[in-house]
Amino acid sequence: MSEVERLLREARGRERAQTLFYRSLAANAELVGDRAAAERLNGLLADEQHHLSRITARLLELGGRPDEGMDAPVAPVLEEWERQARGRETDEVTWYERALEVVTDQQTRALFAEILASERHHREELGGKWMSAESTDARKHG
Repeated sequence: MSEVERLLREARGRERAQTLFYRSLAANAELVGDRAAAERLNGLLADEQHHLSRITARLLELGGRPDEGMDAPVAPVLEEWERQARGRETDEVTWYERALEVVTDQQTRALFAEILASERHHREELGGKWMSAESTDARKHG
């Protein structure tokens, strides 16, 4: 397995975990009627799902196959979601910064750089719907 594929697989696992985290929190916020939290959490969830789909697409483009292993159950506490989310987003920022130090494939670098910008926004604002829906490949071919 190449280093790029290894990094994409790791990134994909991280984004799957983030998706499960925000999906659980958004559902809990909706159950208790906290519309403001539900809206913010659904925005974060949408971004993380977008990251996951773009990473999966890049992995497939390179001939890799996504792992579909079991994910650990997620049970975040709604009352503590901002503290938990900020810590998780800080971890994401650190991971993508480190990945960018070693990945040499230009398309994967561009993808990781876009996701890093989004993760930095998440960390600072704890809000989503910031990342462009237009992929790097679409701009290149457009």
